This record gives sequence, C-alpha cells and structure tokens, in this order.
Amino acid sequence: MGNPVDEKVGVALLQRIAAKDRKAFEEFYYLYAEGFGRFLMKMLKQHEWVDEAVNDVMLTVWQIADRYDPERGRLSTWLFGIAHNKGLKLLERNGRYWEESLEDHPVEIDRDEKVDDSSYGSVLPSTFKPEREVMGWELGDAMSWAFEKLSPNHQAVIELCFSENFTYQEIANIMDCPLNTVKTRLFHARKRLAEILASKGFSLSDQVKIEL
Repeated sequence: MGNPVDEKVGVALLQRIAAKDRKAFEEFYYLYAEGFGRFLMKMLKQHEWVDEAVNDVMLTVWQIADRYDPERGRLSTWLFGIAHNKGLKLLERNGRYWEESLEDHPVEIDRDEKVDDSSYGSVLPSTFKPEREVMGWELGDAMSWAFEKLSPNHQAVIELCFSENFTYQEIANIMDCPLNTVKTRLFHARKRLAEILASKGFSLSDQVKIEL
C-alpha cells in the first residue's frame, strides 16, 4: 500500500470530516486518494473513469464518515471497500464487468494477436546470466498482458493480496464476500494466469513473485 498513513491520523481526520470540516477533508484526500486511486487504475484502466471513481469515493467519505467503526477493521480496509464498490459500479454502467467462471476453460488468445513463441523462453534460468535480466523484463510484460485477461474480481483479489498486502479477511471485507470466496478466487486467478502465461511460453511457479 505504498507508504501507509498512520491509522490514528486518518481516523482523527475522519472524525473531523464527520463534523463537516472541509480542511480535514482536503488533508484526507491528499493522504489517501493516491493509494486507492492506484488500485482503481488497475481495475478501470482509463484515467477519466478513475477520476470519476475517486471523486465518488471521496463524496461517499464526506457523506458517511460518521459510519466508520474502527472496531470492525482498519480505515484503509473500509476505504478500499468503498473504492472497490465504486469501481465495480462504474464497470457495470459501462458494460465492462463480467464474472469469470470458476470452471476450467481453455486459454483464449485474441484473434488479431499473433504470439511469437520464439521471443519467449520456456523456462526461467536457474543461475544468473546476462539474458536472465532480459527474461525478467519479458516476464513482466507477459504478466501485465496476462493480468488484463482476468475478470475484474480476479484482478482485484490479486492486486489486493500481492500489491496492497491486505490479509484474506480484509480482502473479504473489501470485496464484501465470504473468506472462502477470496481463497477460491485467488486460487483460480493464479491458475488462469498460469494458463495464459503458458501460451507465451512462461511458467508461473510459487517461486515467481507476482508483481503487477
């Protein structure tokens, strides 16, 4: 989550926002908008949609700041939950949301996309070589390409787990779903990534850290 804001500072600002303190609202925006905005960018892909979603999140914070209960979880969890909800609604409104089946399915490659197998290695080198660094760049590009093929829910669970470092329970709270659903989505998201990466000649192992 980048440089996390001191929880006490955020909660104190939120209490002032509940009293309609505009200065506190401005401070809160500059402290938190970049973090959940980065998450929304991965989710929405378009700057204008992200700007709209960020504004919607902050409007909601202004309206319901008094509803935050620190006994129910961290402020960042509450905030990302609002952001995730706003992002999904925006995708649905623009016809961009779909739920990926949890059943096995073959890898689908865009018809207009040519895959040049010769430009990708089938196995990551086990010892350091000059070409290992180049392979790392290619894997990063392939990982980003594969990530775009996932459903919004699968993208979100990977982003929240590996990039934002939320716990499974926090992710369940953010996505408003049971804990086991988070675990299931993460399992199938990784499986789907492995299938898509295999089409590029890469393998996704437990030793390869997911960095998106």
